[in-house]
Amino acid sequence: MQNFKPFVSIIIPAFNSGKMLGQAIEACIGQDYPRDKLEVIVVDDGSIDDTKGVVKNFGVSYIHQESSGPASARNNGWKNSKGEAIFFTDADCIPGKDCLAVMVKSLCDKNVDAVAGTYDIKNIEDIMARCIHAEIMFRHLRMPDYINSFGTYNVLIKKAILEEFSGFNEDYLTSSAEDSELSYRMVKKGYRIYFERKSIVSHFHEKKLHRYLKKQFTRSFWAIKLWRHHPGFALNDYYLYWKDLAEIPVAVMIILTLPLLFLNFIRIFFIVLLAAYIALQIIIPLKIYSKKLYKKDFFFMFFMMFARGFTRVFGGALSLIKNRSIK
Repeated sequence: MQNFKPFVSIIIPAFNSGKMLGQAIEACIGQDYPRDKLEVIVVDDGSIDDTKGVVKNFGVSYIHQESSGPASARNNGWKNSKGEAIFFTDADCIPGKDCLAVMVKSLCDKNVDAVAGTYDIKNIEDIMARCIHAEIMFRHLRMPDYINSFGTYNVLIKKAILEEFSGFNEDYLTSSAEDSELSYRMVKKGYRIYFERKSIVSHFHEKKLHRYLKKQFTRSFWAIKLWRHHPGFALNDYYLYWKDLAEIPVAVMIILTLPLLFLNFIRIFFIVLLAAYIALQIIIPLKIYSKKLYKKDFFFMFFMMFARGFTRVFGGALSLIKNRSIK
């Protein structure tokens, strides 16, 4: 199996991605992998910018669909591919030259069904991007070799597995939890996912706080659907950290006590809750600071997580209110 190289199809979903897509395609074409065993397919999810023109410049396969979401775009891509293995990445990601070769080797040598990789940061000059990346690295360093969830920014999956599960659940309409949902189904069925730390894609992380919080709101909304369908993973997803769940009831109680602050005993309770919430939000920044990673960003990272906790609560609350739409 060491010399076996399957035909690999690289699927890139794209929505108004003209500005960054070219770099992603160029990196995929330039992989250190036999060119006769590689194809790149871009699935345009109803873009209104020059996404189509960018793709044509590179001569790779192009599929256009009406805007239906990234899960649909990825399914459209792999279903129209020739690959024995399917590599998923995103339009704002730049795979390292050996990214695919390393994953294929692990897929064969480890005898697994999927291989997930990790991130590097492309826009390190932005403080918001640095904070996001530092937290991701903190979480990835904690993860075991065999994991129970992956992200579609950097993952290689046997096509037979995708066919068995009919790919991604297209009920997840936005970029949210469709990748975790598929990985949960795979793990439940006994399939193995290997975390290959040497497979790296450089990513343009979000650089605006309000846009980041908006994405967190959306992910929290869809996380409710995810955990209703797969409740056992809410406490057992290797990417999650215990404080992700601990912060929720504390944030909820803070919000509920705000209208009652005119009562003395409620004010005392509110101060205790706020102190507990601050303590929870400072844990990861402190751990990152202790490892001497991005030390100068400590306070911004704390503020980002402080705001994010409440944003997640509001996203989850809206999801519960609209429970008919997420059954």
